[in-house]
Amino acid sequence: VPVQVTDAQLFAMQQPAAGWAFFGNTLDTLFSGGNAAHESRLRVRYNARAATQLDAGGRVKTGAVFPDSSLIVKDLYTNGVRTTVAYMFKLTAASNAAAGGWVWAETDDVGTPKAPASLKGVGCTGCHSPGIDFTRMNDAHP
Repeated sequence: VPVQVTDAQLFAMQQPAAGWAFFGNTLDTLFSGGNAAHESRLRVRYNARAATQLDAGGRVKTGAVFPDSSLIVKDLYTNGVRTTVAYMFKLTAASNAAAGGWVWAETDDVGTPKAPASLKGVGCTGCHSPGIDFTRMNDAHP
């Protein structure tokens, strides 16, 4: 029976303060790069499984395919306050996985769903599909 990944599970997985790799190897927030779908500033972090697909500069490797259990978290900020947490969790066997085997979701800062994982990335996958395994940070931050 395929597992369904819940918004609460995703929120819990992103909570540990340690063990993350950050896009560009920086804790600084970055401008969104003109992507109207998200707030003005962001920080993207990768769990240990996802970090295997980053190069020494903290960028997604060309041709990368993230392994199952990879978690990519985009922390989105408005006026210096985290307002949205966007998730890409690779679990190809999940019943709510969308294209590429990713489970997509967004919550607010306390875990209340904004774009539930049950929607299977509607509103996400269209913009993300041209990226490296559906990631767009290299495009937005060359």
